[in-house]
Amino acid sequence: MATAESRGPRLTAVRREKEQVTPLELFFDLVFVLAFTQATALMADQPTWEGLAKGLLILGVMWWSWVGYAWLTSVVDPEEGAVRLVIFAAMAALLVVSLAIPEAFDDQALLFACAYGGVRAAHIALFLLASREDEGLRHAVGGLAASTAIGVGLLVAASFFDGVVQGGSGRSRWRSTWAGRW
Repeated sequence: MATAESRGPRLTAVRREKEQVTPLELFFDLVFVLAFTQATALMADQPTWEGLAKGLLILGVMWWSWVGYAWLTSVVDPEEGAVRLVIFAAMAALLVVSLAIPEAFDDQALLFACAYGGVRAAHIALFLLASREDEGLRHAVGGLAASTAIGVGLLVAASFFDGVVQGGSGRSRWRSTWAGRW
């Protein structure tokens, strides 16, 4: 009869035994580096206070995400079972986020917000995998999921507007895009 260890990859998270960075983590961090580079390029392309504010807003949400993943992957083994699959899904969404950053306050705002939502959803999924056997942690993940949903919801809502609502100034994209269709 096969034991649990001999069946292959598990669909749970496993606590880390060694403090060693894996190639998967390095590749994941590299995608974050691309996002950070895109945010600084956004600021360099718009050398104004508004451009600086936009870049700092992007850096803020990216930093929030990176810190969460860095902490969580230092606790769970990213090379184990379902954790690896979730990390790859997060990397794919993060690549889309990175590519949308130059236009995150213009035509790609909704794409940026939805892809960022995917990155954050994968983070919550990793936490759920890690908290399977810990009811207190699972309860805390519920609170994190709620605050993350609010944050991503605000990004999605802001993607329909230009100007102060989105972090700059100007007209409402909602009016110019949707008003003519109704």
